[in-house]
Parts: sequence; structure tokens; C-alpha cells
Amino acid sequence: MQQFQCGHEECGSQFTAENKDVLMAQVAQHLKEVHNVNNATQTLMGYLESTCVTVKP
Repeated sequence: MQQFQCGHEECGSQFTAENKDVLMAQVAQHLKEVHNVNNATQTLMGYLESTCVTVKP
């Protein structure tokens, strides 16, 4: 199980998914809907994965 916690100081969004691909799809949708990031680059997604995603047992 993997968890994403949005790092934006005014956003408390959190997502959980069984695998990384599903989780990162949720993150991309979140970026589009909440933060107006229409084109989440591979660099941005990699950064978010390394800083905002944790593995839950």
C-alpha cells in the first residue's frame, strides 16, 4: 500500500492506493483539479513520488 500526502502548505489532500501506478494517476488528477497543473511532467511526478509518497505496511 502506498500513500501520497500533498506537500502544498494549504492542501491537506491524501491518497492511498495498492500500487504506485494507480497512486500516481490519482496524484496527476489532483494536480490538474486542485493546483491547475494541466501537464504534470515526468520530472514533477518523479519529484512528488520521491518526496510525498510513503509505503504503508
